[in-house]
This record gives sequence, C-alpha cells and structure tokens, in this order.
Amino acid sequence: MEKQQERKSTSGISDFFNRIRGFLPWSRDSFGERKPWYKLPLARRIAYFVVSLLLAVLLWGFVLMSQNPDREKTFYNIKPYFETGSESDLIARRLTVYGDPSEILKNVNVTVSAPLTEVSKITADNITATVSLNDVSKAGTYTLKIRATCSVGTVTSIDPETIEVEIDDLVSHAIPISYDFTGELPEGYWHDTPRLLDTTTTVEGAKTDLINISNAVCHISLDGLTESLNSSIPLSVLDSNGNEVDQSVFKSIIPSVMVTMTVLPHKQVPVIYEVAAGDISEDIFEIEEASLNIEYLDIAADEEVLRELTRITSDPIRLTGITEPGSYTFPLTLIGLPEDCYVLGGVNLSSIQLRVVIIEKEIELVLEDVPIRIVGEEEGLYYTYEFTTVNVRISGPARMIQGFLSSDLTVIVNVEGKLLGEHDILLEYTLSDFELFAELEIEILVPTVHVTVAEPPIDR
Repeated sequence: MEKQQERKSTSGISDFFNRIRGFLPWSRDSFGERKPWYKLPLARRIAYFVVSLLLAVLLWGFVLMSQNPDREKTFYNIKPYFETGSESDLIARRLTVYGDPSEILKNVNVTVSAPLTEVSKITADNITATVSLNDVSKAGTYTLKIRATCSVGTVTSIDPETIEVEIDDLVSHAIPISYDFTGELPEGYWHDTPRLLDTTTTVEGAKTDLINISNAVCHISLDGLTESLNSSIPLSVLDSNGNEVDQSVFKSIIPSVMVTMTVLPHKQVPVIYEVAAGDISEDIFEIEEASLNIEYLDIAADEEVLRELTRITSDPIRLTGITEPGSYTFPLTLIGLPEDCYVLGGVNLSSIQLRVVIIEKEIELVLEDVPIRIVGEEEGLYYTYEFTTVNVRISGPARMIQGFLSSDLTVIVNVEGKLLGEHDILLEYTLSDFELFAELEIEILVPTVHVTVAEPPIDR
C-alpha cells in the first residue's frame, strides 16, 4: 500500500515536471519525444529544481503582496518622556516632579503591528512614548499610564504600561552668595577684596530638596593669576552641613556670578625723611634718636610704576617749639606716592610718624688761671708754692655750662697741719651752689701743687 502511494506521489511529481518539460525545448530528446524527468541527466534535473523553486518563491511572494497581512515587531529600550507642555503646566500649578526624570522614566518595550510590506521599515525613531502630568493637581505619589505612538503602524502593547511618579511642591528660596579662595597667587602679587555683582541668588525646586539649602559659594582660584579678574565664576550650592548640593535638583538657579578683583604686583619701598633744625638751639640741644613707626610701605601698582619706584619721601620735619629735652612725634607728609597704587597692610598714611628724641648737649669749658686760695696757714711759718693759679675743666649739660661763672668756683689748697718741709698737696674746689651745679663734672687739670714749708727768713 505504501509503495502504491509512493508510486502515485512519484507519478504526480513526474507528471508535473513532464508537463513543464513539455514546454521546454531542451526537455525533448533528439527525436522530439519527451523523457521522464528522472531519466534526464543530473545537471538538467538540478536546473529543473532551481527553476521550480524560483517559480514557487515568486508565486508565494505574489500571494503575500496581494494579501499584505499584518505583522508585529517589538522594539526594546524605548526612552519615554513627559508629554510636551505637561511639565510646564505642572510648574504653573507650583508643583514639580521629585527626583531625576532620567531615572524615573525608565526604558520600556513597545510592540508595533504593521502591514508586512511596512514592518521592516519601522525603526525606534518612529516610536514616541510619553507620560502625561495633566491630571496631577497636588503633591503625592501617582501611578501614570505610558502612552506610545508610532508613525508607521499601530502600537499593540507597552511593557511596562505604567510608571510611579512622586510629585512635590515647587518652592523658591533666596540664599546669600559668598566666596572663598583656592590656591595661592604667584610670589610678588597681591589681590584686593573680590566684588560680586550679585550678593544673593534664588533657587527653585522641590520642597524636599530645598529644605536644607544654606548658601551659595563661588570658588575663586588664585593659582597662576597675574592679571585682574573680571569673569563669571560658577556657584556651588551648600546645605546646612556644608555639603555641596547637586544642581540637577534645581528647576532654576543663577549658575554663576560675575566677580571682579584687582590683581597687581607689589614690593616694599623705604620711606625717606629729612629733619631740619627749625628753631631748636643747636648749641644746647641735639637729636639722640630719630625713627619712623613705619619704615617701609608695601606698594601694589602696575609693573612699570613699581619698576621706577625706589623710595617714598616726605616733606622735611622742622623741630619747632622745643625748649626741653624729651621724645617728640611729628606726622609725615609723604610726597612721590604714585597715583592708582595701593598701600597694603592696612596702613593709614596719616598715621605715619617720626619719633625724635631730643637731649641736651654735653659740653665742656676750661677756666684758665683760676687763683688758688690757701687755707690753714699757721703763723710763724713761711709757705712757698710751685704755682698760684691752675686751669680747671668743667663738663656737663650745655645750659648749665653756659650759665656757669668763674666766681662760682674756688680752688683751694689746704696746708693745715703741714710741718716744715716739702709737700705735694691735692687741690680741692668748692662751688657757690652744689645743688645747682650737681650735674657738672669738674676736673683740676694739675691736681696737686708742691708746697714748701719753712722758717721765715731772718732780716739783716
């Protein structure tokens, strides 16, 4: 039975190919007679098979093209977005999506149905997945439906179909802006206090994110800075613990602040002064010491100005109205200070003073041929002296010396108790007023005198 069926099947196929072969010129033998297909050479049988297969494919394609049935195709990792305008409407209601939308809107898989002739043309770019926020009216957690459309074909399914979105109140806070420095200026450079165009900035975002916001800081880098600064510097927003807050949580913020700051080279320049005598008596007084409370000024200016600046001078100081020794201070009036320069170190130019210590001069006076007064002579003895006058050196304060008279000093030689013979006696002196002349130093230049004590000569 099976063999009969096989023969029938073979016979049917044979008839089919014989029919085809009957229409082909090369399917006949040399006498024009048809041969069974299985008796044909192998190469010819293969050719017949290929032609038959090609015809079958063409026939099947024709049927499909004429019917054009729908086919489905799934696209993976399609990125959904919030529906255009729905976020703006949400903000208008003073609400906002809490969290990072890129993390909330996770990728979905979208299946699309389209006619067979179109399905191969569809790409992920033809698909749009959106989430509408139009039905959200207050803060809370919502499960929202994901909608997808395709410009070619029809969306049949979305996986997953919903997402969970947390909605928070939208609030604004005005926070102060401060600054700090990073790094250091190159050696020999100075900067002044930065000036910020804005002192506050307003941040807007979810209430949960803004509850701990404290202030904003612009970090000014000093490394390698040799020119004045005039630029916009990004802001870092800090929480109450001093930690930087990711700016992606803000819906609006001034991302930077305009900062201006002067940067100049600087160097120390000596202050030079001159003291004029004025009405001080140079015979009586002299300057023991003169010193400035500020000997150098730290000057910041343009490089060309500093190159020429070697010293700062002042008007001469005149010593007027000084009648007694003492310490006196005189303010300096500086000259030669360049314009557009900065005096560093918090120095107030009006506080620069010269301290002058005035003392009375020490002078000396030599009294010549001061008579020697003899005391202690005894009757009956004869005294002869090597000399009867002496020179005396007096030194001390000038005013005291100038007021000293020769009559204020008496040089004496005391011969009391001196016996007959040769004696070297130390000279002494007395003053008219010891208290008045207590500061004087008195020196008898020949301190001793040779005295001879003898019997008086006999008259003849």
